[in-house]
Amino acid sequence: MKTIVKMQFGSHVYGTSLPTSDTDYKGVHIPDKSDILLQRVRPSINEKTKTDPNAKNTADDVDFESFSLQQFMKLLLEGQTIALDMLFTPERWILQSSPTWREIVDRKDQWLSRSVTAFVGYCRQQAAKYGVRGSRVAAVRAVLKLLDEIIAFRGNSPTNRLEQHWHGLIQFVVDHRDHAQIVRVSDKNGLKHVYLEVCGRKVDQHMTLKHAREVYQRVFDAYGQRSLAAERNEGVDWKAVAHAVRVTTEAEELLLTGHITFHRPDAPLLLRIRKGEVPYKEVAELIEGGIDRVEACVAKSSLRETPNYGAAECLVLEEYEAEVLG
Repeated sequence: MKTIVKMQFGSHVYGTSLPTSDTDYKGVHIPDKSDILLQRVRPSINEKTKTDPNAKNTADDVDFESFSLQQFMKLLLEGQTIALDMLFTPERWILQSSPTWREIVDRKDQWLSRSVTAFVGYCRQQAAKYGVRGSRVAAVRAVLKLLDEIIAFRGNSPTNRLEQHWHGLIQFVVDHRDHAQIVRVSDKNGLKHVYLEVCGRKVDQHMTLKHAREVYQRVFDAYGQRSLAAERNEGVDWKAVAHAVRVTTEAEELLLTGHITFHRPDAPLLLRIRKGEVPYKEVAELIEGGIDRVEACVAKSSLRETPNYGAAECLVLEEYEAEVLG
């Protein structure tokens, strides 16, 4: 195995480390010739000093993960945060380097693109896990109110179904278009099914009003429980949500400047979030606002529409060929 690069990674580089933070290293390598020829190259190799997987990391723990060159380039072209962070890690954190790594860094314009799906997807996942934006709660509350009004006027008969009130539901969708839509889905036989979707939860047009109301009541109750728990700062993985805030600001900087700065300029805020010193409601707003800004920045970005896949394949092929032929 030939090392292309080895670097320190994580909170120490971001500027968000605590006295209890472990030490992370990341690397990229060219696999052994035999593994390449026998097609048994592993995407990554992991080494950890911690033996108990259920124990918390401590300052004495060391984690090292090295990606095969092919896997690293795949992650980089996908816009995965881990690969982008590695690409922009400053020299002061680089422990071992090579001409191949310098070539990858020098050609970064070919690997970067406006595709930030991985960034936004991670942030949405963290925001949805611990709390919800007030407008989502309002949308579910509004559909419950509408269903209650229809039931009060038309009754709760099993024959009283959504499709009979489609005009009112369409107006609801228009009024709450950020979180509601009419969805048409074809099944395997080509038959179209129509659904009302509110905050990601679909109900079939043939469903009874009573059943639809029960569905959205459960959604509302779940939102309330998560939001209340988050407001009390209970059950929140502060390290994870701090990462989510960091990732949004990284994506915004990358899209607008083609660069990611380390330490992070917002490191003091990230540290406060990681320590649980910022109310979750404020953190959720930072994540949601960050996602909105990132999506707006896509249109302004001067980065490539898509990365140069061919150039990446040629780079990997040349390095692997050189390893095999010696």
